[in-house]
Amino acid sequence: MSLPAVFETFGPLTDEVGKSGVLRLRLEPRWGRTAVADQYWRIPLQVMPPSYQDDDDEAYFYLLNPTGGIVQGDRLLTEITLSPGARSVISTQSATKVYRMDEGYAEELNRYTLHGDAVLECLPDQTIPFAGARLYRSTRLDLDPGSTLILTDLLAAGRVARGERFGFEQLFVEVDVRVAGGRRLLDRLQLAPSDGSLARPGLWDGYAYYGSLYAYSPRLDAALAAALAERIEARDGAYGGAGQPAPNFAVARMLAQTTWEIREMLFDAWDLLRRELVGKPARRLRKL
Repeated sequence: MSLPAVFETFGPLTDEVGKSGVLRLRLEPRWGRTAVADQYWRIPLQVMPPSYQDDDDEAYFYLLNPTGGIVQGDRLLTEITLSPGARSVISTQSATKVYRMDEGYAEELNRYTLHGDAVLECLPDQTIPFAGARLYRSTRLDLDPGSTLILTDLLAAGRVARGERFGFEQLFVEVDVRVAGGRRLLDRLQLAPSDGSLARPGLWDGYAYYGSLYAYSPRLDAALAAALAERIEARDGAYGGAGQPAPNFAVARMLAQTTWEIREMLFDAWDLLRRELVGKPARRLRKL
């Protein structure tokens, strides 16, 4: 995808060591479980060895950034490929902090490819943009028709506990999902809160956390999408909804005042979808 014009005004990125992070991971079934077939990483991106928290073949991976967050000029590329039969849960070890940027911006590119009947559940912790932060994040998913995807995204209004809300300068997030080579879903969110509009009714409306969920599976029908909407809309103290923008897809949006509330909404949605699409309940992720 092309870079939004506003980011071009912030100045170019560099490829210097410590600023240009790369993580490549290829997963495939081996010896009765999903294992790493190939991997490469370059600071500031790393991946921890897999764990098997469900006591089955599905591998859990935690991505981490040992520098403590995303800083000015960072260029981060993550590419993860799942072979037929591979199943994986991928999360982060902690929240992603995006620090203040006086010049330039940061770029995060995520590329996931699912072959055959592969299953990917991608559940990162929240992104916290500090005052003055500028982040461009693009996530592209290339899926085979028989694969299964559950992807969540959680954004904070800022360092909410410190009373800092909507102090970041630019935040652009896009999710591009393609099935059998054809684009089926493109979702873009560009936030520039300098005019105070994000706190108004119809946008964040005073809430502090925004969550999104994207799901695809050949088994995801209209009845399951409706059940997801009902589950989300039934929660008190928060706001959300879900729908089916295309066959075999479901998309959900959520707003809440606390991290706990938005996490619980996403967990409930994941649990419903996981039981139907993966065949087992959701579990609380053990952060190692």
